[in-house]
Formats: sequence, structure tokens, C-alpha cells
Amino acid sequence: MLLGKNPDGSIPIWSIIMFSPYLILVRIFSILRRLTSGEEPYHEICEGVYVGGWPYSPEKLPPGDPAIIDCTCEIPRKSEFKGHPYLCIPTWDTRAPRPGEIESAVKWACRKRAQNRPIFIHCAYGHGRSVAVMCALLVALGVVEDWKMAEKFIKEKRPYIQMNSLQHEALEEWSRHRLSSRSLPGGTR
Repeated sequence: MLLGKNPDGSIPIWSIIMFSPYLILVRIFSILRRLTSGEEPYHEICEGVYVGGWPYSPEKLPPGDPAIIDCTCEIPRKSEFKGHPYLCIPTWDTRAPRPGEIESAVKWACRKRAQNRPIFIHCAYGHGRSVAVMCALLVALGVVEDWKMAEKFIKEKRPYIQMNSLQHEALEEWSRHRLSSRSLPGGTR
């Protein structure tokens, strides 16, 4: 990745120096957009499973010490969240996680759910990248039958979501090749 986001959610110092104007602008824009949109920072999609935007402060994190799946490449993990289980799927805004990354995130989230830990999946705003991963998770947990039903299910709870064609294509490919339902507890197939 161009920005070099690490698996622990940090962005290396070389990247911060090189891309600081961009990184600062992204953070400011994310906070301002959240403050002016009136949208909740996250929504509970099913019991203990949340999707939303970048948690820029501890008050913006769902309750219950959630495990966090971060779908951003442009925003670092806040140091206040270092105690939370964390998985980084660095993906550019308007892009989609690769089907293999979606599968890894689903497996990781299912393991955390089996430990009764809440799950919080986020991207910058909680409208695209994170929703794609959430769709796959809902299928793997047996909440819905397919990702298209999952998208509708999520939209009922978080009305401003809007996945694009790349995210739809990634989910379609994930659906054709997924292993999560065969290898995880809670899978339906």
C-alpha cells in the first residue's frame, strides 16, 4: 500500500512525513463530515455486531469492549484503542477489500463472536468498505442468506450506506469462493 499502514493500524513515520498534508486533511474532513451529517457514528446491525465510521474518540466506539475491524488505509488506529482486538484490512476509499481479505475478516470476526465479544467494523464513514465486510459477516453468521439481503438488512438500520460496483463485485466473488460457512461455527451452509 502506498501509505504503508501497518497491521497494528499505525502509519509509519516516513509515510506521515511524506503524506502529512493528505493525512491531516483526511482526518479533519472525516470529523467535520461526521459532525455536520447528523448520522450516528455507528449502528448495531444485529446483537453485538456494529458498523460505522472511524472512531476518532472513545465515545464514538460501540459498548462492550468490541473487537475492531478497520477497513481504512488512510486513517491510523487511535492509541486509546490499543487494548481492543484489532484487524486491519487497509482499503482505499471507494475501493473494495479483496475477496480473500473479506474472508479473513469474516473468519476473525466469527472467532471473536464465539468468545462473546462485540464486533465493530469501520471505514471512514461506515457507508462502503465496512459495509461490504459486514454483508459477508452477516451471511457467515447465518443472519441472512446472501450479501444482497445483507445489504438491504444493513440499510434498514444505517440508511446512508451506499456500496459501489467494486464492492458489489468483491462480494459476488467472495460468495462464489467463500470458505467461512464450511469452516466456522455459526456458518449456515
